[in-house]
Amino acid sequence: HLCPPQLSVDQSCPTEQEWAGPEALCPGWLEDEVPDGEVAEDSGDPNGATQAYELLQSALRQEGLPHTLDRSAEPRTGFGPLDMTVCILGSPTAFLPVLLEGGTRCPGAMVLCLSPTWATRVPSETSPGAWSLLLSRGVSFEAGGHSTLETFLPPRRANYVTGTFAMGGPESGWVGELARDLDCPMGGSVPLTRRLEDPLLTRWVLAAHANLPVPPTLAFVLASRTDLPMELVAPGVRLVRLEDPRGQESLVQEE
Repeated sequence: HLCPPQLSVDQSCPTEQEWAGPEALCPGWLEDEVPDGEVAEDSGDPNGATQAYELLQSALRQEGLPHTLDRSAEPRTGFGPLDMTVCILGSPTAFLPVLLEGGTRCPGAMVLCLSPTWATRVPSETSPGAWSLLLSRGVSFEAGGHSTLETFLPPRRANYVTGTFAMGGPESGWVGELARDLDCPMGGSVPLTRRLEDPLLTRWVLAAHANLPVPPTLAFVLASRTDLPMELVAPGVRLVRLEDPRGQESLVQEE
């Protein structure tokens, strides 16, 4: 039974309401006023929640969908460990099709987490050494593309976690940290993403282990790199290790 009955949710089409503003996402963001003409060092949105929320609203508008309703002032209660909670960490746009489809197939189970302040890691009660992810706030999705900003009391336990693990993104750091060593199934991780996004590593795996043709590849890597075999042999792939990239121009030209 993956779709729990809806708890205290109006089943009728929600009426539009104005967003309560960034204060609903990051309380206290206006506490530090700055003189006219100056830029505050602390934007009041250190974790990007407000910006991510606005990005979500823009994406929903482009799809012709209603904006997110803010019901965070009325905490949702009654969630237990057996209630399905699929947590998406990070960018609201990368997984928007998944969130919309999930909201249609299992209303209320898809929850988007836009900030590390919206979730807490606690020691797992079932898997020693692992962690459980508890959501105190999130954007849940319903049928018809409707979404709601909600708070959960007590926090809602994630049963499945995925997100934007790609390196270099503004949210990649906290997403990877929240998703580290969890006790629930996951749709990726930072180490896995790092490997999948490495063209040399993926080409070596495809050529050496799957016998699939890859584009002719000449790769220069530092000798300190340890995630590749010392004697890398693969059809179409040549690896050249450099002790120091400086002063080895002749070797590079020769190769």
